[in-house]
Amino acid sequence: MGRLTLEERRRMFVAQQQARGEMLARMTAPVVSAEPRAPRYWLSQVIKTAMLVALLGGGWFAYHAVEFHMPASVVETLLPRL
Repeated sequence: MGRLTLEERRRMFVAQQQARGEMLARMTAPVVSAEPRAPRYWLSQVIKTAMLVALLGGGWFAYHAVEFHMPASVVETLLPRL
């Protein structure tokens, strides 16, 4: 039972030949290179730097605006504040 007829074998052979031809045609086709990027790289770097400066500056101002007192001991941490 698992045998192919002559017509089925012929169709398989033709399909394989067609697939090989398409693959070879794609391999020999010229490679399309991407366009070089526009000079927007510096703009993205400036934006990233500005965001970093804004975050660091905001953190610095928040640190100085709010007083942070580290507890001296675990007991001081667990005692209720009055």
